[in-house]
Amino acid sequence: MFNTIEEYLDGLKSEMKECDAALIQDAQADAREHLSVALEAAREKTPEVSEAEALKAIIEEYGTPDETAVRLSGDREAPLRLP
Repeated sequence: MFNTIEEYLDGLKSEMKECDAALIQDAQADAREHLSVALEAAREKTPEVSEAEALKAIIEEYGTPDETAVRLSGDREAPLRLP
């Protein structure tokens, strides 16, 4: 489980380690924006829920780092690789 957005981004970077650096950077920026906006909205809606619990629910919808890497590559078997 990822307790912070930074932990998620580290996981995404690890899953995409063989990808082009620009693709990794773009994927991390997109994930950071999505997770940050969703987390802010969740915390406003339900302030009694911890940040970690809110983030867990958001990641269940958005996808794990592995799922995100696969989704970006369009390959159901493995993350996007450099040619």
